[in-house]
Amino acid sequence: MNGVRVGTWAALAGLLVTLPAHGDAPARAGRVAAMDAARTAISTPPGLPRFALFGWVSPPRESTTATRYAELANAGFNLTVLAWEDSGRVADNLARLAYTRPWGVRDLLLDQQLDRVTRSDPASLLLADSIVARYRDDPAFAGWYLGDEPAASGFPRLAELFGILRERDPTHSGWNNLLGRAAFASVADFRAYLEAYVAAAQPVVLCDDHYEFLVNGDRGQMAENIGTLAAVAREHGLPFWGIVLLVQHGDYRAVSAGMLRWQVGQWLAWGARGIGTFTYWTPAPDSNYDWQPAMIAWGSGARTPLYDMGRAVNLEVAPLGNVLAGMQWLATQYAGSSPAGGTPFEPGDPVAALAGRATLGFFADSLGAPCVLVANADSLAPQMLALRPGGGRAVARLRADGSGWDDLAPGPDGRVALALDAGDFALLRFSGLVDSLAAGEPPGLVLAPNPARDAVRFSFARVSSGARLTLLDLAGRRVWSAPRPPASGVITWHGERDDGGSAVPGIYFARLEDPGGVTIRRLAWLGGH
Repeated sequence: MNGVRVGTWAALAGLLVTLPAHGDAPARAGRVAAMDAARTAISTPPGLPRFALFGWVSPPRESTTATRYAELANAGFNLTVLAWEDSGRVADNLARLAYTRPWGVRDLLLDQQLDRVTRSDPASLLLADSIVARYRDDPAFAGWYLGDEPAASGFPRLAELFGILRERDPTHSGWNNLLGRAAFASVADFRAYLEAYVAAAQPVVLCDDHYEFLVNGDRGQMAENIGTLAAVAREHGLPFWGIVLLVQHGDYRAVSAGMLRWQVGQWLAWGARGIGTFTYWTPAPDSNYDWQPAMIAWGSGARTPLYDMGRAVNLEVAPLGNVLAGMQWLATQYAGSSPAGGTPFEPGDPVAALAGRATLGFFADSLGAPCVLVANADSLAPQMLALRPGGGRAVARLRADGSGWDDLAPGPDGRVALALDAGDFALLRFSGLVDSLAAGEPPGLVLAPNPARDAVRFSFARVSSGARLTLLDLAGRRVWSAPRPPASGVITWHGERDDGGSAVPGIYFARLEDPGGVTIRRLAWLGGH
Protein backbone atom coordinates (compact mmCIF):
# COMPACT_ATOMS: atom_id res chain seq x y z
CA MET A 1 0.00 0.00 0.00
CA ASN A 2 1.54 3.28 -1.14
CA GLY A 3 4.56 1.21 -2.10
CA VAL A 4 4.91 -0.38 1.36
CA ARG A 5 5.74 -4.08 1.22
CA VAL A 6 5.78 -6.88 3.76
CA GLY A 7 9.22 -7.29 5.30
CA THR A 8 10.93 -8.41 8.48
CA TRP A 9 9.31 -7.38 11.73
CA ALA A 10 11.50 -5.42 14.10
CA ALA A 11 11.12 -6.13 17.82
CA LEU A 12 9.08 -3.64 19.81
CA ALA A 13 9.69 -3.09 23.50
CA GLY A 14 7.61 -1.38 26.12
CA LEU A 15 4.17 -1.83 24.53
CA LEU A 16 1.44 -0.83 26.95
CA VAL A 17 -1.56 -3.17 26.67
CA THR A 18 -4.86 -1.77 27.93
CA LEU A 19 -8.28 -3.31 28.35
CA PRO A 20 -11.07 -2.09 26.05
CA ALA A 21 -12.87 0.88 27.55
CA HIS A 22 -16.12 0.00 25.83
CA GLY A 23 -18.07 -2.83 27.42
CA ASP A 24 -20.25 -3.67 24.44
CA ALA A 25 -17.70 -5.55 22.31
CA PRO A 26 -18.95 -9.08 23.09
CA ALA A 27 -22.55 -8.10 22.51
CA ARG A 28 -21.67 -6.27 19.29
CA ALA A 29 -19.66 -9.24 18.04
CA GLY A 30 -22.59 -11.52 18.77
CA ARG A 31 -25.00 -9.26 16.91
CA VAL A 32 -22.73 -9.08 13.88
CA ALA A 33 -22.20 -12.86 13.87
CA ALA A 34 -25.95 -13.43 14.10
CA MET A 35 -26.55 -10.95 11.29
CA ASP A 36 -23.98 -12.67 9.08
CA ALA A 37 -25.50 -16.08 9.78
CA ALA A 38 -29.06 -14.94 9.11
CA ARG A 39 -28.21 -13.00 5.97
CA THR A 40 -25.92 -15.16 3.93
CA ALA A 41 -25.66 -13.28 0.66
CA ILE A 42 -25.90 -15.36 -2.49
CA SER A 43 -22.81 -13.76 -3.99
CA THR A 44 -20.68 -13.56 -0.83
CA PRO A 45 -17.52 -15.67 -1.31
CA PRO A 46 -17.13 -18.54 1.16
CA GLY A 47 -15.03 -17.67 4.19
CA LEU A 48 -15.53 -13.91 3.89
CA PRO A 49 -17.95 -11.64 5.78
CA ARG A 50 -21.13 -10.59 4.02
CA PHE A 51 -19.90 -7.00 4.39
CA ALA A 52 -16.21 -6.74 5.29
CA LEU A 53 -14.78 -4.11 7.64
CA PHE A 54 -11.05 -4.31 8.23
CA GLY A 55 -8.32 -2.13 9.63
CA TRP A 56 -5.04 -2.38 7.78
CA VAL A 57 -2.71 -2.60 9.87
CA SER A 58 -3.52 -5.24 12.53
CA PRO A 59 -1.82 -5.41 15.96
CA PRO A 60 1.87 -6.38 15.65
CA ARG A 61 3.23 -9.71 16.83
CA GLU A 62 4.12 -8.40 20.28
CA SER A 63 0.52 -7.23 20.68
CA THR A 64 -1.19 -10.34 19.35
CA THR A 65 -3.21 -10.93 22.50
CA ALA A 66 -6.81 -11.63 23.43
CA THR A 67 -7.14 -8.12 24.83
CA ARG A 68 -5.85 -6.45 21.68
CA TYR A 69 -8.18 -8.38 19.41
CA ALA A 70 -11.12 -7.69 21.71
CA GLU A 71 -10.20 -4.04 21.20
CA LEU A 72 -10.09 -4.46 17.42
CA ALA A 73 -13.52 -6.14 17.40
CA ASN A 74 -14.83 -3.39 19.66
CA ALA A 75 -13.79 -0.89 16.97
CA GLY A 76 -16.25 -2.54 14.59
CA PHE A 77 -13.90 -4.65 12.47
CA ASN A 78 -14.83 -8.18 11.37
CA LEU A 79 -11.72 -8.98 9.31
CA THR A 80 -7.96 -8.58 9.75
CA VAL A 81 -5.26 -8.03 7.13
CA LEU A 82 -1.66 -8.28 8.34
CA ALA A 83 0.38 -6.80 11.08
CA TRP A 84 2.93 -4.19 10.05
CA GLU A 85 5.73 -6.10 8.28
CA ASP A 86 4.00 -9.34 9.25
CA SER A 87 6.28 -12.25 10.11
CA GLY A 88 4.20 -14.79 8.15
CA ARG A 89 5.19 -17.45 10.68
CA VAL A 90 2.87 -20.30 11.51
CA ALA A 91 2.92 -19.68 15.26
CA ASP A 92 1.97 -16.02 14.82
CA ASN A 93 -0.83 -16.93 12.41
CA LEU A 94 -2.27 -19.55 14.77
CA ALA A 95 -2.15 -17.06 17.64
CA ARG A 96 -4.12 -14.52 15.62
CA LEU A 97 -6.74 -17.12 14.74
CA ALA A 98 -7.07 -18.10 18.39
CA TYR A 99 -7.53 -14.52 19.56
CA THR A 100 -9.96 -13.43 16.82
CA ARG A 101 -12.13 -16.56 16.84
CA PRO A 102 -14.19 -15.69 19.97
CA TRP A 103 -15.11 -12.32 18.44
CA GLY A 104 -16.33 -13.58 15.08
CA VAL A 105 -13.42 -11.79 13.41
CA ARG A 106 -11.84 -13.55 10.42
CA ASP A 107 -8.28 -13.36 9.16
CA LEU A 108 -6.54 -13.04 5.81
CA LEU A 109 -3.20 -14.67 6.60
CA LEU A 110 0.30 -14.47 5.15
CA ASP A 111 2.19 -17.76 5.35
CA GLN A 112 5.80 -17.16 4.37
CA GLN A 113 6.28 -20.82 3.40
CA LEU A 114 4.09 -20.29 0.35
CA ASP A 115 7.09 -18.59 -1.28
CA ARG A 116 8.66 -22.06 -1.59
CA VAL A 117 5.67 -23.61 -3.40
CA THR A 118 5.90 -24.01 -7.19
CA ARG A 119 4.36 -26.38 -9.70
CA SER A 120 7.82 -27.23 -11.02
CA ASP A 121 8.81 -28.76 -7.66
CA PRO A 122 6.65 -31.78 -6.70
CA ALA A 123 8.02 -31.79 -3.17
CA SER A 124 6.83 -28.21 -2.67
CA LEU A 125 3.30 -29.27 -3.59
CA LEU A 126 3.37 -31.61 -0.61
CA LEU A 127 4.36 -28.58 1.45
CA ALA A 128 1.32 -26.78 0.03
CA ASP A 129 -0.87 -29.62 1.29
CA SER A 130 0.42 -29.15 4.83
CA ILE A 131 0.16 -25.34 4.69
CA VAL A 132 -3.48 -25.49 3.65
CA ALA A 133 -4.29 -28.15 6.24
CA ARG A 134 -3.05 -25.86 9.03
CA TYR A 135 -5.78 -23.28 8.55
CA ARG A 136 -8.66 -24.38 6.34
CA ASP A 137 -10.91 -25.83 9.07
CA ASP A 138 -10.56 -22.88 11.43
CA PRO A 139 -13.72 -20.71 11.41
CA ALA A 140 -11.57 -17.60 11.88
CA PHE A 141 -9.61 -18.25 8.68
CA ALA A 142 -10.82 -16.06 5.79
CA GLY A 143 -8.19 -16.66 3.11
CA TRP A 144 -4.65 -16.01 1.93
CA TYR A 145 -2.92 -12.67 1.78
CA LEU A 146 -0.79 -12.81 -1.38
CA GLY A 147 0.66 -9.33 -1.62
CA ASP A 148 -0.01 -5.60 -1.79
CA GLU A 149 -0.32 -3.63 -5.03
CA PRO A 150 1.19 -6.29 -7.32
CA ALA A 151 2.61 -5.18 -10.65
CA ALA A 152 1.26 -6.85 -13.79
CA SER A 153 4.62 -8.55 -14.21
CA GLY A 154 3.85 -10.58 -11.08
CA PHE A 155 0.50 -11.90 -12.31
CA PRO A 156 1.88 -15.23 -13.64
CA ARG A 157 3.23 -16.08 -10.20
CA LEU A 158 -0.04 -15.04 -8.59
CA ALA A 159 -1.93 -17.23 -11.05
CA GLU A 160 0.25 -20.16 -10.01
CA LEU A 161 -0.35 -19.60 -6.28
CA PHE A 162 -4.08 -18.95 -6.63
CA GLY A 163 -4.43 -22.16 -8.61
CA ILE A 164 -2.40 -24.31 -6.21
CA LEU A 165 -4.36 -23.05 -3.22
CA ARG A 166 -7.74 -23.31 -4.97
CA GLU A 167 -7.10 -26.96 -5.83
CA ARG A 168 -6.50 -27.78 -2.17
CA ASP A 169 -9.13 -25.56 -0.58
CA PRO A 170 -11.88 -24.13 -2.83
CA THR A 171 -13.50 -22.49 0.20
CA HIS A 172 -10.70 -20.00 0.94
CA SER A 173 -9.26 -17.85 -1.82
CA GLY A 174 -6.15 -15.78 -2.21
CA TRP A 175 -6.47 -12.00 -1.89
CA ASN A 176 -4.54 -8.95 -3.08
CA ASN A 177 -4.99 -5.26 -2.57
CA LEU A 178 -4.46 -3.86 -6.06
CA LEU A 179 -2.99 -0.68 -7.46
CA GLY A 180 -5.55 2.11 -7.79
CA ARG A 181 -6.35 4.62 -10.52
CA ALA A 182 -3.63 7.05 -9.39
CA ALA A 183 -0.91 4.59 -10.43
CA PHE A 184 -1.90 4.70 -14.10
CA ALA A 185 -1.70 7.29 -16.87
CA SER A 186 -5.26 6.65 -18.01
CA VAL A 187 -8.48 4.92 -17.03
CA ALA A 188 -7.94 2.53 -19.96
CA ASP A 189 -4.56 1.49 -18.54
CA PHE A 190 -6.10 0.99 -15.10
CA ARG A 191 -8.88 -1.15 -16.51
CA ALA A 192 -6.45 -3.26 -18.54
CA TYR A 193 -4.46 -3.93 -15.35
CA LEU A 194 -7.60 -5.04 -13.49
CA GLU A 195 -8.75 -7.26 -16.36
CA ALA A 196 -5.33 -8.90 -16.56
CA TYR A 197 -5.39 -9.59 -12.82
CA VAL A 198 -8.83 -11.20 -12.98
CA ALA A 199 -7.82 -13.35 -15.93
CA ALA A 200 -4.67 -14.55 -14.15
CA ALA A 201 -5.74 -14.96 -10.54
CA GLN A 202 -9.46 -15.75 -10.89
CA PRO A 203 -10.07 -14.06 -7.52
CA VAL A 204 -13.31 -14.08 -5.54
CA VAL A 205 -13.14 -10.37 -4.66
CA LEU A 206 -11.46 -7.25 -6.07
CA CYS A 207 -9.96 -4.57 -3.83
CA ASP A 208 -7.88 -1.44 -4.22
CA ASP A 209 -6.99 1.65 -2.23
CA HIS A 210 -7.54 5.21 -3.38
CA TYR A 211 -6.57 8.16 -1.18
CA GLU A 212 -8.16 11.37 -2.38
CA PHE A 213 -6.96 13.91 0.19
CA LEU A 214 -3.47 15.21 -0.62
CA VAL A 215 -1.59 17.90 1.28
CA ASN A 216 -1.86 20.21 -1.74
CA GLY A 217 -5.47 19.45 -2.70
CA ASP A 218 -7.63 16.55 -3.85
CA ARG A 219 -6.77 14.00 -6.53
CA GLY A 220 -10.13 14.28 -8.25
CA GLN A 221 -10.06 10.59 -9.29
CA MET A 222 -12.36 8.96 -6.75
CA ALA A 223 -15.23 8.30 -9.18
CA GLU A 224 -12.86 7.03 -11.86
CA ASN A 225 -11.23 4.65 -9.40
CA ILE A 226 -14.39 3.21 -7.89
CA GLY A 227 -16.34 3.16 -11.14
CA THR A 228 -13.63 1.29 -13.03
CA LEU A 229 -13.04 -1.25 -10.26
CA ALA A 230 -16.80 -1.76 -9.90
CA ALA A 231 -17.29 -2.23 -13.65
CA VAL A 232 -14.60 -4.91 -13.89
CA ALA A 233 -15.90 -6.64 -10.75
CA ARG A 234 -19.47 -6.79 -12.09
CA GLU A 235 -18.33 -7.92 -15.51
CA HIS A 236 -16.90 -10.99 -13.80
CA GLY A 237 -19.58 -11.45 -11.15
CA LEU A 238 -17.30 -10.42 -8.25
CA PRO A 239 -17.88 -8.30 -5.15
CA PHE A 240 -15.40 -5.47 -4.53
CA TRP A 241 -13.91 -3.67 -1.54
CA GLY A 242 -12.35 -0.25 -1.12
CA ILE A 243 -9.64 0.94 1.28
CA VAL A 244 -9.98 4.49 2.59
CA LEU A 245 -7.50 6.93 4.10
CA LEU A 246 -7.48 7.59 7.84
CA VAL A 247 -3.90 8.18 8.98
CA GLN A 248 -1.95 11.27 7.91
CA HIS A 249 1.35 10.38 6.23
CA GLY A 250 3.60 11.33 3.36
CA ASP A 251 1.69 13.47 0.85
CA TYR A 252 -1.68 12.76 2.50
CA ARG A 253 -3.27 15.23 4.87
CA ALA A 254 -5.16 14.64 8.12
CA VAL A 255 -8.68 13.24 7.76
CA SER A 256 -11.68 14.53 9.72
CA ALA A 257 -14.76 12.48 10.58
CA GLY A 258 -16.58 14.07 7.64
CA MET A 259 -13.76 13.21 5.25
CA LEU A 260 -13.71 9.61 6.47
CA ARG A 261 -17.48 9.28 6.06
CA TRP A 262 -17.29 10.92 2.63
CA GLN A 263 -14.85 8.28 1.40
CA VAL A 264 -16.98 5.46 2.75
CA GLY A 265 -20.16 6.95 1.28
CA GLN A 266 -18.64 7.10 -2.19
CA TRP A 267 -17.76 3.40 -2.08
CA LEU A 268 -21.20 2.47 -0.73
CA ALA A 269 -22.95 4.39 -3.51
CA TRP A 270 -21.23 2.13 -6.06
CA GLY A 271 -22.22 -1.06 -4.20
CA ALA A 272 -18.96 -1.95 -2.42
CA ARG A 273 -19.13 -5.07 -0.23
CA GLY A 274 -16.32 -4.06 2.12
CA ILE A 275 -14.39 -1.10 3.52
CA GLY A 276 -10.80 -1.18 4.73
CA THR A 277 -9.34 1.60 6.89
CA PHE A 278 -5.71 2.60 6.51
CA THR A 279 -4.53 2.30 9.23
CA TYR A 280 -5.74 0.73 12.46
CA TRP A 281 -2.36 0.33 14.21
CA THR A 282 0.17 3.07 13.53
CA PRO A 283 3.11 1.81 11.43
CA ALA A 284 6.66 1.98 12.76
CA PRO A 285 8.33 5.40 12.55
CA ASP A 286 9.61 6.13 9.05
CA SER A 287 11.23 9.37 7.89
CA ASN A 288 9.82 8.94 4.36
CA TYR A 289 6.18 8.52 5.37
CA ASP A 290 6.22 10.49 8.65
CA TRP A 291 3.35 8.44 10.05
CA GLN A 292 1.03 10.35 12.36
CA PRO A 293 -0.96 8.46 15.02
CA ALA A 294 -3.62 6.09 13.67
CA MET A 295 -6.38 4.48 15.76
CA ILE A 296 -3.77 2.85 18.01
CA ALA A 297 -0.48 4.66 18.64
CA TRP A 298 2.89 3.10 17.88
CA GLY A 299 5.02 2.32 20.93
CA SER A 300 2.54 3.10 23.70
CA GLY A 301 -0.33 1.12 22.19
CA ALA A 302 -2.70 3.81 23.44
CA ARG A 303 -5.96 4.64 21.74
CA THR A 304 -5.98 7.93 19.91
CA PRO A 305 -9.02 10.12 19.10
CA LEU A 306 -9.11 8.36 15.73
CA TYR A 307 -10.12 5.13 17.50
CA ASP A 308 -13.47 6.56 18.56
CA MET A 309 -13.90 8.28 15.19
CA GLY A 310 -13.23 5.11 13.22
CA ARG A 311 -15.34 3.02 15.55
CA ALA A 312 -18.32 5.37 15.15
CA VAL A 313 -18.10 5.13 11.36
CA ASN A 314 -17.75 1.33 11.42
CA LEU A 315 -20.79 0.90 13.66
CA GLU A 316 -22.77 3.13 11.30
CA VAL A 317 -21.60 1.30 8.19
CA ALA A 318 -21.98 -2.32 9.38
CA PRO A 319 -25.81 -2.58 9.42
CA LEU A 320 -26.22 -0.44 6.31
CA GLY A 321 -23.56 -2.39 4.41
CA ASN A 322 -25.17 -5.71 5.31
CA VAL A 323 -28.51 -4.49 3.98
CA LEU A 324 -26.93 -3.16 0.76
CA ALA A 325 -25.17 -6.50 0.27
CA GLY A 326 -28.58 -8.07 -0.36
CA MET A 327 -29.44 -5.58 -3.10
CA GLN A 328 -28.58 -5.18 -6.75
CA TRP A 329 -26.72 -2.03 -7.73
CA LEU A 330 -28.20 -0.29 -10.77
CA ALA A 331 -26.40 3.03 -11.26
CA THR A 332 -24.49 5.85 -9.54
CA GLN A 333 -25.18 9.51 -10.28
CA TYR A 334 -23.89 12.85 -8.99
CA ALA A 335 -26.24 15.73 -8.16
CA GLY A 336 -25.07 19.34 -7.93
CA SER A 337 -21.72 18.67 -9.61
CA SER A 338 -20.22 15.66 -11.34
CA PRO A 339 -16.58 14.56 -10.90
CA ALA A 340 -14.34 13.08 -13.59
CA GLY A 341 -15.71 9.67 -14.43
CA GLY A 342 -19.09 10.42 -12.85
CA THR A 343 -22.55 10.49 -14.42
CA PRO A 344 -24.65 13.61 -13.72
CA PHE A 345 -27.94 13.13 -11.91
CA GLU A 346 -30.88 12.62 -14.27
CA PRO A 347 -34.27 13.55 -12.73
CA GLY A 348 -36.81 10.79 -13.17
CA ASP A 349 -38.14 7.90 -11.16
CA PRO A 350 -37.69 7.22 -8.27
CA VAL A 351 -35.98 10.60 -7.68
CA ALA A 352 -37.76 13.35 -9.62
CA ALA A 353 -35.69 16.21 -8.16
CA LEU A 354 -32.90 16.82 -5.67
CA ALA A 355 -31.73 20.15 -4.26
CA GLY A 356 -28.17 19.97 -2.92
CA ARG A 357 -24.88 18.22 -3.70
CA ALA A 358 -25.02 14.45 -3.32
CA THR A 359 -23.83 11.14 -4.68
CA LEU A 360 -26.75 8.82 -5.41
CA GLY A 361 -26.42 5.05 -5.61
CA PHE A 362 -29.49 3.41 -7.14
CA PHE A 363 -30.32 -0.16 -6.06
CA ALA A 364 -33.16 -2.69 -6.21
CA ASP A 365 -33.91 -4.85 -3.18
CA SER A 366 -34.70 -8.55 -3.28
CA LEU A 367 -38.35 -7.81 -4.08
CA GLY A 368 -37.57 -5.29 -6.82
CA ALA A 369 -38.30 -2.16 -4.77
CA PRO A 370 -36.15 0.90 -5.61
CA CYS A 371 -33.60 2.00 -2.99
CA VAL A 372 -31.20 4.95 -3.11
CA LEU A 373 -28.01 5.47 -1.10
CA VAL A 374 -27.75 9.25 -0.65
CA ALA A 375 -24.27 10.48 0.33
CA ASN A 376 -23.48 14.09 1.21
CA ALA A 377 -20.99 15.24 -1.44
CA ASP A 378 -19.52 17.80 0.96
CA SER A 379 -16.89 16.24 3.23
CA LEU A 380 -16.53 19.38 5.35
CA ALA A 381 -20.03 20.69 6.02
CA PRO A 382 -23.52 19.31 6.73
CA GLN A 383 -26.29 19.69 4.18
CA MET A 384 -30.07 19.73 4.21
CA LEU A 385 -31.01 17.93 1.02
CA ALA A 386 -34.50 18.24 -0.45
CA LEU A 387 -35.60 15.19 -2.44
CA ARG A 388 -38.84 14.88 -4.40
CA PRO A 389 -39.92 11.29 -5.14
CA GLY A 390 -41.16 10.46 -8.60
CA GLY A 391 -44.52 8.92 -9.39
CA GLY A 392 -46.03 9.71 -6.00
CA ARG A 393 -43.82 7.14 -4.26
CA ALA A 394 -43.56 7.02 -0.49
CA VAL A 395 -40.07 7.12 1.06
CA ALA A 396 -38.60 5.41 4.14
CA ARG A 397 -35.13 5.59 5.69
CA LEU A 398 -33.17 2.63 7.04
CA ARG A 399 -32.77 2.78 10.81
CA ALA A 400 -29.27 3.22 12.21
CA ASP A 401 -29.19 -0.36 13.50
CA GLY A 402 -30.52 -1.81 10.21
CA SER A 403 -33.57 -3.31 11.95
CA GLY A 404 -36.22 -1.68 9.78
CA TRP A 405 -37.38 1.45 7.97
CA ASP A 406 -38.90 4.71 9.21
CA ASP A 407 -41.31 6.59 6.94
CA LEU A 408 -40.24 10.10 5.89
CA ALA A 409 -43.10 12.57 5.68
CA PRO A 410 -43.05 14.91 2.65
CA GLY A 411 -43.49 18.65 3.06
CA PRO A 412 -46.23 20.74 1.45
CA ASP A 413 -44.22 20.84 -1.80
CA GLY A 414 -43.95 17.04 -1.88
CA ARG A 415 -40.24 17.06 -1.04
CA VAL A 416 -38.59 14.99 1.66
CA ALA A 417 -35.98 16.77 3.80
CA LEU A 418 -32.82 14.81 4.52
CA ALA A 419 -30.30 16.26 6.99
CA LEU A 420 -26.82 14.78 6.56
CA ASP A 421 -23.67 15.64 8.49
CA ALA A 422 -20.46 16.29 6.60
CA GLY A 423 -19.80 13.34 4.28
CA ASP A 424 -22.62 11.32 5.84
CA PHE A 425 -25.02 8.99 4.04
CA ALA A 426 -28.47 7.42 4.33
CA LEU A 427 -30.26 4.54 2.62
CA LEU A 428 -33.77 5.28 1.38
CA ARG A 429 -36.40 2.83 0.16
CA PHE A 430 -39.19 3.88 -2.19
CA SER A 431 -42.60 2.26 -2.54
CA GLY A 432 -43.48 0.27 -5.64
CA LEU A 433 -41.11 -1.49 -7.99
CA VAL A 434 -38.19 -0.47 -10.17
CA ASP A 435 -39.46 -0.22 -13.72
CA SER A 436 -36.74 1.72 -15.51
CA LEU A 437 -33.77 3.98 -14.89
CA ALA A 438 -31.67 6.19 -17.15
CA ALA A 439 -28.48 8.14 -16.53
CA GLY A 440 -26.30 10.43 -18.63
CA GLU A 441 -27.14 10.46 -22.33
CA PRO A 442 -28.50 6.94 -22.37
CA PRO A 443 -28.98 4.60 -25.30
CA GLY A 444 -32.53 3.54 -26.13
CA LEU A 445 -33.76 0.13 -24.97
CA VAL A 446 -37.26 -1.36 -25.25
CA LEU A 447 -38.30 -4.86 -24.09
CA ALA A 448 -41.21 -6.70 -25.64
CA PRO A 449 -43.20 -8.55 -24.59
CA ASN A 450 -42.94 -7.88 -20.87
CA PRO A 451 -43.83 -10.12 -19.08
CA ALA A 452 -42.25 -12.56 -21.51
CA ARG A 453 -42.42 -16.31 -22.04
CA ASP A 454 -40.15 -18.29 -24.38
CA ALA A 455 -38.53 -15.18 -25.92
CA VAL A 456 -38.10 -11.44 -25.43
CA ARG A 457 -36.98 -8.87 -28.00
CA PHE A 458 -34.47 -6.18 -27.02
CA SER A 459 -34.85 -3.20 -29.38
CA PHE A 460 -31.99 -0.68 -29.53
CA ALA A 461 -31.61 2.95 -30.55
CA ARG A 462 -28.78 5.52 -30.33
CA VAL A 463 -26.25 2.91 -29.16
CA SER A 464 -22.60 3.99 -29.34
CA SER A 465 -19.62 1.72 -29.92
CA GLY A 466 -18.30 -0.07 -26.85
CA ALA A 467 -21.81 -0.81 -25.58
CA ARG A 468 -22.82 -3.92 -23.64
CA LEU A 469 -26.21 -5.39 -22.79
CA THR A 470 -26.28 -7.40 -19.57
CA LEU A 471 -29.18 -9.25 -17.96
CA LEU A 472 -28.89 -9.44 -14.17
CA ASP A 473 -30.87 -11.27 -11.53
CA LEU A 474 -32.00 -9.68 -8.26
CA ALA A 475 -28.79 -10.80 -6.54
CA GLY A 476 -26.76 -8.79 -9.06
CA ARG A 477 -25.40 -11.84 -10.88
CA ARG A 478 -24.93 -11.75 -14.63
CA VAL A 479 -27.31 -14.18 -16.31
CA TRP A 480 -26.74 -13.36 -19.98
CA SER A 481 -24.91 -10.71 -21.97
CA ALA A 482 -24.54 -9.33 -25.48
CA PRO A 483 -21.21 -7.49 -25.62
CA ARG A 484 -21.76 -5.76 -28.97
CA PRO A 485 -25.40 -4.73 -29.42
CA PRO A 486 -26.22 -2.92 -32.67
CA ALA A 487 -26.59 0.86 -32.90
CA SER A 488 -30.21 0.15 -33.75
CA GLY A 489 -32.14 -3.04 -34.33
CA VAL A 490 -33.26 -6.08 -32.33
CA ILE A 491 -31.70 -8.98 -30.40
CA THR A 492 -33.91 -11.87 -29.26
CA TRP A 493 -33.24 -13.75 -26.04
CA HIS A 494 -34.71 -17.21 -25.47
CA GLY A 495 -33.79 -17.64 -21.80
CA GLU A 496 -30.27 -19.04 -22.24
CA ARG A 497 -27.64 -18.37 -19.56
CA ASP A 498 -24.01 -17.47 -20.23
CA ASP A 499 -22.91 -20.27 -17.92
CA GLY A 500 -25.20 -22.85 -19.55
CA GLY A 501 -28.78 -23.93 -18.93
CA SER A 502 -31.87 -21.74 -18.85
CA ALA A 503 -32.91 -18.79 -16.70
CA VAL A 504 -35.57 -19.61 -14.12
CA PRO A 505 -38.78 -17.55 -14.01
CA GLY A 506 -38.40 -14.34 -12.02
CA ILE A 507 -37.58 -10.64 -12.09
CA TYR A 508 -34.49 -9.55 -14.00
CA PHE A 509 -32.91 -6.25 -15.00
CA ALA A 510 -31.62 -5.50 -18.49
CA ARG A 511 -28.73 -3.04 -18.34
CA LEU A 512 -27.58 -1.34 -21.56
CA GLU A 513 -24.50 0.81 -21.11
CA ASP A 514 -22.34 2.70 -23.59
CA PRO A 515 -19.87 5.61 -23.18
CA GLY A 516 -22.79 8.07 -23.11
CA GLY A 517 -24.84 6.59 -20.31
CA VAL A 518 -26.89 3.68 -19.06
CA THR A 519 -30.48 2.49 -19.49
CA ILE A 520 -32.04 -0.11 -17.20
CA ARG A 521 -35.33 -1.93 -17.75
CA ARG A 522 -37.09 -4.45 -15.49
CA LEU A 523 -38.08 -7.75 -17.11
CA ALA A 524 -40.60 -10.25 -15.79
CA TRP A 525 -39.48 -13.60 -17.22
CA LEU A 526 -42.07 -16.36 -17.16
CA GLY A 527 -39.71 -19.03 -18.43
CA GLY A 528 -39.72 -21.23 -21.48
CA HIS A 529 -41.43 -24.45 -22.49
